Amino acid sequence: MKISDKIDFNNDWKVITIFIGGNDLCRVCTNLEYEPENYISKVKDAIDYIHANVPRVFINLLEPVNVTMLYNFKFTGLMCGIAHIVACNCAANPWTKAAAQRMVERVEGYVHEVNALVDSGRYEKDDFTVVVQPFFRYTVPPHTNNKVDMSYFAPDCFHFSLKGQTDAALALWNNMVEPVGDKRLDWYEGERLKCPTESRPYLYTKKNSVASFYENDDFSAKNLAENRLLAKSAGSNDQKKAVTSSGGGVLLMVALASVAVLALVILGSVLYKRHQNKVNCSSRQRLLLNPDRSGDVRYNGNFQH
Repeated sequence: MKISDKIDFNNDWKVITIFIGGNDLCRVCTNLEYEPENYISKVKDAIDYIHANVPRVFINLLEPVNVTMLYNFKFTGLMCGIAHIVACNCAANPWTKAAAQRMVERVEGYVHEVNALVDSGRYEKDDFTVVVQPFFRYTVPPHTNNKVDMSYFAPDCFHFSLKGQTDAALALWNNMVEPVGDKRLDWYEGERLKCPTESRPYLYTKKNSVASFYENDDFSAKNLAENRLLAKSAGSNDQKKAVTSSGGGVLLMVALASVAVLALVILGSVLYKRHQNKVNCSSRQRLLLNPDRSGDVRYNGNFQH
């Protein structure tokens, strides 16, 4: 940058993204050098060096990816199993439940240390800032037919494929245009690209992320549910329509069945009354012909036919 004639090194703003920690976590169960406090010490040294040597910088500091998700890759094939033994055995194959829990705690420790460093205000300057972008925190790999969608991963089943890199870059950008304190903590398939608004045409930092600025902003995480619905595919919408149509058909069938039952009840009632009338007429006729027959109902003088 210093020798480029396209960049004013001292006055142009630069964006630097730091995404590191995954490989450290993959070794933390066998080497204390990778404990959270040692990890963040090296991150701090790197940012301090940039601060001392590069003016006007916006640093994206990504939270480390949650490597414990590799445990869910166990049934994705032999090659993935071998690759994970070599690349990240601590997360993919914890020896015991206690070991698995320690991995979870270390991931949480890394995330905590990253946020604590930035929240300290150490790098919040007018010409230099570091912003934590947390979209990896609760992200899980997309699934197809209850299996991890491996199209998002490289052949080593660890790094992202082009497809995975593309979606991760989109999620990072969207985090950058979301206010600090109101950033999404995951990314999802079909996520829409967000853009700065005319009223706020900038990347968010801690200083400009005032609550009143984005109280009604479309970027707010409170609209996450709406954004997810908009990201649904046409197939999903068609499925909803089919379900609605099916539900309407069921209601119609129920209504028709109810009418049919009512008609049968009315018809049965009419037929029963006619039958009773015939029985009564027959009995009355017998009484008129043989009023003293033993066992018959006696005529009491009020009968009229």
